[in-house]
Amino acid sequence: MHDERVKLLLPPLEAEVVSEALELYLRARPAPSDHRFEYRYRAAAGVLAALQQTFPDEEDPPPARRRQAVED
Repeated sequence: MHDERVKLLLPPLEAEVVSEALELYLRARPAPSDHRFEYRYRAAAGVLAALQQTFPDEEDPPPARRRQAVED
């Protein structure tokens, strides 16, 4: 079975802006008034839920420690 999920790579500030925009959208439209566009409401709620979760970056190794410069 093919996984059709899309991974968003957003810096923290951009993720915060997107989260705020989705929260405003969901508050402005508490229930889908037109069932033809219910998919937008569900998609917005799903993306917001994904942005609010924190996952460890398993694909990206932690950055290597830099050695401090030795002063003579």
